[in-house]
Amino acid sequence: MSARLLGAGAARRMARLWGPLGGSAARAAAAALAVVAGFGVASAAQAATIGVILPGSWPSVQQAEALQQGMTLALKTWPGDSVPTLIVKDSACDARKAELATDELIQAKVDIVLGNWCEIGNGADRLKAAGIPLISSNAERVPGKDLQVQLGRIELYAAERIATELRRETGLRISARTSCWLDFEATLSERVDAVLCPVLAVDKTRWDQVANTYTAAFRKPITPSAARGYAAMELALNYLRRAKSGKAAVALRETQGSTTLLGPVPAADAPAPTTALQLVFAPHLPKMSPQQSQTLDKLVKSKGCGCPGGTLRDGCPKDGSPWSNMPFVVRGGGTPAACASAIQVLEL
Repeated sequence: MSARLLGAGAARRMARLWGPLGGSAARAAAAALAVVAGFGVASAAQAATIGVILPGSWPSVQQAEALQQGMTLALKTWPGDSVPTLIVKDSACDARKAELATDELIQAKVDIVLGNWCEIGNGADRLKAAGIPLISSNAERVPGKDLQVQLGRIELYAAERIATELRRETGLRISARTSCWLDFEATLSERVDAVLCPVLAVDKTRWDQVANTYTAAFRKPITPSAARGYAAMELALNYLRRAKSGKAAVALRETQGSTTLLGPVPAADAPAPTTALQLVFAPHLPKMSPQQSQTLDKLVKSKGCGCPGGTLRDGCPKDGSPWSNMPFVVRGGGTPAACASAIQVLEL
């Protein structure tokens, strides 16, 4: 990906499209102009190289496009002297293809890799052996991984363990493996009664700023996927800035303490927050036994946003129920009207 200057004629056309702007709108349009034009000329000798492994061809071309647009926005509005080059590979959300893509990026001698959008861990050991850092954007995190910054807040396999327990107690069809783990949108099909999905937490002030610029650049609202791409690229650029004068491991440790559009990077040993997941029920549930109905009622009262002392930001307080220590909140399933809809983004 190279950068070039926007010609005067194109600039005038963009001005006619946006019209006279002032204040934040003008700043958003200026930043968007840089995105569309690739503002600034990068020196090939100085520019770093960022490898990206995207689920480009499957399961959703649209989500992959949004991820890359978010990365592009962060890249083109970064106040650095040179614009890094991107090398993008397709994993199709397949572990083996992700490993092959990793090998190709290692051969290309990239400086850092952004990946793990849907598959997780594949190729990470190869990157570590090659001394190449990885920004992992999966909602889940793998313990004990060096030379990685992980944006995930949920322990690997924790969601499936929770779903298994809830299926046993309620008799409902509850899935912890749907498309929401890629697009962060809780969509229910006829095959399930509820889905357990990760919740995207965002820095509200940053979200508003980036959303305005994204909309001006791409003429559509920002999405969770675009936000994830933006945050991952923020970390990559932060790392590259630090790595100029230090070792990769040191630069990566410093990057671990960064704050992105999604808030502070989770500490490697941080427990999942109580709002890390949301259990979203369908509007109409199948007939249940009296015991199962009672269990569901207790679950909603314990983990729904109508729980005593509960807030959207902090979730429900621990009440001694079997689910108190589980990092999820409930939406739908007989909760108050304010809790009937799934969480889109959670403001920190």
